[in-house]
Amino acid sequence: MLRLSGARGALGARRLAVAAVSHPDASKLISSLESSSKTNLSQVVPWFAEQMPTTYFRIFGEETQRRHLRAISTLFDDDLNLKTLSLTSHHGGAGGCPGRGPSAVYHTTLSRGAATSAAARLAQQVAALPREAELRRVLVFRSADDRLCLDILETGSADAPFSGEDVEQKAALVALEGYAARLRAGELVGQSNHVPPSAILSDGEVAKFLRRCSTTYVCQHEPRLLYKQMLLTQSVAGTEDVAVEFEDGYEYGSHNGAATLITVALGDSKPRRALQGTLATLDMHGLQVERVLVDMIGDPPSDKPGLPSAGVTLVRAIVRSPAGAVADNTQLANDLRRFKWLDDSALSLAAAHPSLGLERAESTAALATLSLALLDHPLLSRNNMLSLLERPAFAPQLAALSDVFAARFDPTSPMDDAAFGAAIDDFDKSVAVGFQAEESRSLLHAMGRCLRHTMRTNAPLAESRRALALRLDPALFAQPISQHAPHVLQLPYGVFFVAGRHFSSFHVRFADVARGGLRVVAPADSEAHVAESRRHFLECLNLAWAQQLKNKDIPEGGSKGVCLVTPGSSSKERAELLHGSVKATIDGMLDLISPGALARLGEAAEAPADRVGRGPEQIYLGPDENITPDDIDWVVHRAAERGYARPAAFMSSKPAEGINHKEFGVTSEGVAVFLDVALNALGLSPRTEPWSVKLTGGPDGDVAGNMLQILHREYGDKVRVVGMADGSGCAEDPAGLPMAELLRLFEQSLPLSALDRAALSPSGLLTTVDTEEGFHARNSMHNRVVADAFIPAGGRPSAINGSNWRDFLLPDGTPSAKVIVEGANLFVTPEARQALFEECGLPIIKDSSANKCGVICSSLEIAASIVLERDEFVALKPAYVPAVVDRLRALARLEASRIMAESRLRPHVPLPKLSEQLSLAILRVTNAAADALESLEPERKERLWPLMREHLPAPLFDAYSTRIAEALPWEYQKSLIAASLASRLVYREGLSWAESLPSEALPTVCLEYLRQEQRIRQLAEDVRTSSLGERDEVSELLIRGGVRAAVESAEHTRGAAIAA
Repeated sequence: MLRLSGARGALGARRLAVAAVSHPDASKLISSLESSSKTNLSQVVPWFAEQMPTTYFRIFGEETQRRHLRAISTLFDDDLNLKTLSLTSHHGGAGGCPGRGPSAVYHTTLSRGAATSAAARLAQQVAALPREAELRRVLVFRSADDRLCLDILETGSADAPFSGEDVEQKAALVALEGYAARLRAGELVGQSNHVPPSAILSDGEVAKFLRRCSTTYVCQHEPRLLYKQMLLTQSVAGTEDVAVEFEDGYEYGSHNGAATLITVALGDSKPRRALQGTLATLDMHGLQVERVLVDMIGDPPSDKPGLPSAGVTLVRAIVRSPAGAVADNTQLANDLRRFKWLDDSALSLAAAHPSLGLERAESTAALATLSLALLDHPLLSRNNMLSLLERPAFAPQLAALSDVFAARFDPTSPMDDAAFGAAIDDFDKSVAVGFQAEESRSLLHAMGRCLRHTMRTNAPLAESRRALALRLDPALFAQPISQHAPHVLQLPYGVFFVAGRHFSSFHVRFADVARGGLRVVAPADSEAHVAESRRHFLECLNLAWAQQLKNKDIPEGGSKGVCLVTPGSSSKERAELLHGSVKATIDGMLDLISPGALARLGEAAEAPADRVGRGPEQIYLGPDENITPDDIDWVVHRAAERGYARPAAFMSSKPAEGINHKEFGVTSEGVAVFLDVALNALGLSPRTEPWSVKLTGGPDGDVAGNMLQILHREYGDKVRVVGMADGSGCAEDPAGLPMAELLRLFEQSLPLSALDRAALSPSGLLTTVDTEEGFHARNSMHNRVVADAFIPAGGRPSAINGSNWRDFLLPDGTPSAKVIVEGANLFVTPEARQALFEECGLPIIKDSSANKCGVICSSLEIAASIVLERDEFVALKPAYVPAVVDRLRALARLEASRIMAESRLRPHVPLPKLSEQLSLAILRVTNAAADALESLEPERKERLWPLMREHLPAPLFDAYSTRIAEALPWEYQKSLIAASLASRLVYREGLSWAESLPSEALPTVCLEYLRQEQRIRQLAEDVRTSSLGERDEVSELLIRGGVRAAVESAEHTRGAAIAA
């Protein structure tokens, strides 16, 4: 295919005469064209032979040269006045490169002159490639007189690997072996640009390396460069690191003179991204690119966790500095190592303001993205904000702010508090004076506030970090919390923000030791991404607060991590994007909490230690939306590599030495208990009477899929699933969807769209989101379909909110379900819950109660992980998991029964409010109990560990009780005993008594309750083993009411004694 650009006039515009025109003589035309062509070629061919670089002729044979010459002759035809000419050819046609795969496609662009930089020119060519095309190799050539630029981009399947079998490959091997012999003989020792002798250059290692290379790469390389590139490649193979090497004085043609050869080896990187970043960086440094090559080198087999590596991308560029300019190779090398991890926003900012450089552009872009959490301005969407910052007027302020950032966190001499505060004040003043537009001032002031509240950053770790991470003072968010989240009753304990390539992440926690999931939000398109960017922090905050309330039964407080990624295209690209974002988020957080990284941060990490907290912070994560087993394995493995204390405890739900939530349905087990208690409270008998349910979330999802299995297990044919919706579509049937078919989808991890339509009843309907009808049906199913119960077990937060809650009502004003049990977090907003209760008295079991069992399971998993070695956990797992599930069901039933009991006492209070009051009451008692336990003498503390039996399942406690006291830190033991005691007290005694206890007396009451509980249990056991006729009933009554009575009696006796 041939494309021309720049011609003047298509065919001429002269008007043809009406009279008949005779056809020309074909032979004369042929003769004229041949003469013209010969004249043109007689000028082009000698020029071509003289001016094209030697490497060009080494790579391309005569057939390809002839094809290029014909194109060059056309390009240089002055009558055509062409600027560029593009060719596309496939392997097997004229000019294919030797050794390439059968699907190789060559996109060749010939350009007259060199007015445009190679970086800009190639960027346009790469952008024009089909999105799905896999870039395999790039060749860039310039004629010595700069009249011609010839660029070749190869796409398609991988080239045949080097085997050493055919004539050309054998010749290459001979040359390599000859060079290796000279190296071993020491002939080249001390000579510049030759590799030193090394064990890695043994025949065996070289053979392994060559098998990972393409035939073309090996055959077209001189041995000296191949050996150098082998060493560079091996230094990053199997990692995600980047290595850079400079060779000054590089001679690559008889007339080109000395230049610099820059070689960049990028681990686990793809050619297109590697090429674009390298060229953009070279262009930013003002270097003239004369030639560039890109090749892929496969990684050796690896059993490391995570997705398979893409291999090493090897970029080689021959560059020159402008006349009189001196290149800063140190800074250039740093930038070449960094661009791989930078988001497009940072790269665009650096291109718009070249004086900023990559590091300052990165910190500026991160502060701008973070400022979205503070801004509520209609003109400051993420895209508008970034475009605004690229304007020339912003350059001085951005440079000033990034300079303060760098000075504040200098590892050896960080800016002190006073100077830092003054510098931010000066920045604010300059913004107020220099900008009139409200949105400009709002944005820059917000960025200044973000920096003012940054307590720690990994910015100084530029050579190793994957993203920019900030540990923030939670006071930064006081205003947005009070305005947009008044239900959050306290500031977070800690907030992390991480910004990297195609993502940004928040992690919010409400206690020093806190637990919560990490989720990845992947918007479908750019518009959705802009909307998600606005609410990113608030979503993370609300989820963390819900987790804080949910975690009332366990030692850890609540936390949540939300990683927001930019939209991807193909499913493969999306999977790689999500996994890469998780890895970079985790690594960024580890930079700020692992001892090794903190030591490298030096004084900049120590300066705010009092504000951050004592010692390295401990983070406990669990899997949430879009977190895969590969992610979980990688996170734990990486934490161990980074020296994190107790890496097995860093993330729960590990496939082998963990309790996978989806495999064992732990969250759904709790949801099912709350559903059962709620249905019975409504007067339904779900095990004996027919009833119906609708769900959001797919059969392949964790909560929804396992709910299907539990519904079938517990209720059999008494339950009908009348509606279900997931990301793929919607299925509805008033007679009930085919349970066997739904369970098949669950077992095979298939979405709803894979449901067999033939299994539907005549009244059944399946629609998919690839049609407009199916899209709207999916989004409205939870409102339209009538059922006894609704279980949101998937879907985006705020689906039912303050502006659309009436859609859940039927025309007669009654709700489309008699009860909602929130298996998914924040599906119904607080405003919608309250409105539905006021309008129709709809009972809603709040998410922090209904789905709490997932995090309780994670806590119990991590407790075992701290105590046990991996093999011990795996051996105990068959007995431990069933005991954990029994414990989950018991805790769910205790809370569900207490909520319903409180509702009977307070019918005017909606269930979500009662759920929140229960959580707050338990957390209040937990804090008081922890304070009381902390006040005990050391010898009494040492005797408390048996009380952990109340919380830890018997298989763990009974088998390893002697180790538990030593393995679990005192802080963990204290929190565990306190949380367990608090939940028992509130569930058993109720809200009225718990809330009536004055704060100053609460620690004493907790200790007394603990003591009396042990005494009453012994009395109850004595009664149970006695000969009393009603011994079991009396024993049960003692447990239910005896503890509180004993506590009150003891308090009364103590008070009387004090009064006397």
